[in-house]
Amino acid sequence: MGSFLLRRFAVWPAVLVLAAFPAAAQENGDSAVSGLVEISGFVDASYTYSNFDDSNTFGLDQVEIDLSRNLGGIGSLRADLEWVSDGEGGFTLDAEQGYVTLGLGLGRGKGSYPTLTFGKFNAPIGFELLDAPDMYQYSHSLIFSNGLPTNLTGAMLAMDLGGGIDVVVHLTNGWDQNVDTNTNKMIGGRLGYSHEELGGIGFSAMRGDRVEPLYRSDIELVSNLTVYDIDLTLTPAPGLIIGGEYNNSKRVPKDSDSDINWNGYMVMAHYRLTDVMGLTGRYDYANTSTTNTLRGGGKGKIHSETQQALTIAPTFALTDGLGFLMELRRDFSDDEIFGEPGSGKREKSIVTFAFEMTYSF
Repeated sequence: MGSFLLRRFAVWPAVLVLAAFPAAAQENGDSAVSGLVEISGFVDASYTYSNFDDSNTFGLDQVEIDLSRNLGGIGSLRADLEWVSDGEGGFTLDAEQGYVTLGLGLGRGKGSYPTLTFGKFNAPIGFELLDAPDMYQYSHSLIFSNGLPTNLTGAMLAMDLGGGIDVVVHLTNGWDQNVDTNTNKMIGGRLGYSHEELGGIGFSAMRGDRVEPLYRSDIELVSNLTVYDIDLTLTPAPGLIIGGEYNNSKRVPKDSDSDINWNGYMVMAHYRLTDVMGLTGRYDYANTSTTNTLRGGGKGKIHSETQQALTIAPTFALTDGLGFLMELRRDFSDDEIFGEPGSGKREKSIVTFAFEMTYSF
């Protein structure tokens, strides 16, 4: 499999060469070479179990290498390369992020200037972060998985307005679309406020066209999507982090009389019990409803589904960069949604367990 990866992904030699630069610089004392690029990343492995069919497996979930370069006083470059498990024993290579960031002050020291980010970047919306080392549990919330984009491709302006207030605006392709030929791009932004001691709050909105494949079909569905999101972080006591998020979205498929409305919220708390051990608890709620336009112009509900999840996760920090956690999660719904459609075995609830270990470098 190693030779296959080398043949298929030409980026491997470049990554290996870049990784060799810091070591060579340390041996030769050449600070210019060591300053060429900074390399970081993580390895994420897990064991998972589901009571639905008693399935369980060990797995290497993800390997990520992050490359960054400082462009002096005017900006920086960033590329995050990730190898993610495809769930069938193989791995797929993707560029999670790849962008250039420019301070529009162009090195001028006085004043506050916007920052331009151009390329592919993590979506600046929501409470939870994407990568395993930045999470307080193994799984993401229902909001993260269903109500938010993961990455956006386009342009983003960010500015610190002072007094703990910051603003972000972005114009991008559709939802997680690296290439998008639609006329209507996705426009959005976030207004945030942070307090050093108490935490922060953010208000986000996005609107534009989203393209997604229909289930088990080569046909793509184009919808006009509007999303509103509020995220909250509180730090009321040392070692205690409380997070909350509310999300509402409306999807209007083109050439259709149906509207799909989605809303959900989550609350979580993480408490650091000792320097080594912490404990996380989270509750998720989500409701999806589909309505049709009636002859008189009103709306008639034709389907509604509610899903909830409870998660508890002890966390352990063993040493710098190395940690592990255990997660017990129960998902339940008012409809039989768990299991393969058409299999004849569908359930209203499912319990999963995960053990995860990560190392960041």
